[in-house]
Amino acid sequence: MRASISQYGSGSRAARAETSTNQPQSTRTPTPWTSYPHVAVGGTFDHLHIGHKILLTATALAATKRVVCGISADALLEKKKYKELLEPYRVRELNTLLFLRKIRKDIIVELAPISDPYGPTSVDASIEALVVSQETLNGSKALNVRREENGLAPMHLMPIDLIVAPLDGAQANSMHASVDNSALKISSTAIRAALAEKQQRGSRPPH
Repeated sequence: MRASISQYGSGSRAARAETSTNQPQSTRTPTPWTSYPHVAVGGTFDHLHIGHKILLTATALAATKRVVCGISADALLEKKKYKELLEPYRVRELNTLLFLRKIRKDIIVELAPISDPYGPTSVDASIEALVVSQETLNGSKALNVRREENGLAPMHLMPIDLIVAPLDGAQANSMHASVDNSALKISSTAIRAALAEKQQRGSRPPH
């Protein structure tokens, strides 16, 4: 059973694109990859950053009818670093929805809390493709294994390159600079770490 799914159509909640008589003109930009009617994406989407936005943009542009976005539920994040600085689920859900609506206003958006490693992709037969980062590509293959166990067709996996922080001149010229360098990854954990450090500095007594 799929619980607590928030669905938003083009203008009103729970509106179905195929039954609407006055759909806005498509705002979809042509993409270099194949498009699908129903495309999924998943993540924590905490402190929404440029990496998230590129992932969500790719998902919105790949879909022609519906985006299914799984967002990690609060209970799933208990072991995250700096968990006290995590944004609540509803904040992350709203920020994700608002950003997706900036990209596309003519598709259905479904937002669902993820309380296990699989989310709605394991039970929703209509999902045809999943947008993932290169970092999570291998792990995402397990989702298709679970779909097969549930008698569903596998999803097409659509990997997006990792986003790295800007390099200085020396790093940019180094042959060793690579997207595999975890220190360069843009992540919500790094943002929370910076916030924690800022809080610590603010709490120290002046010398």
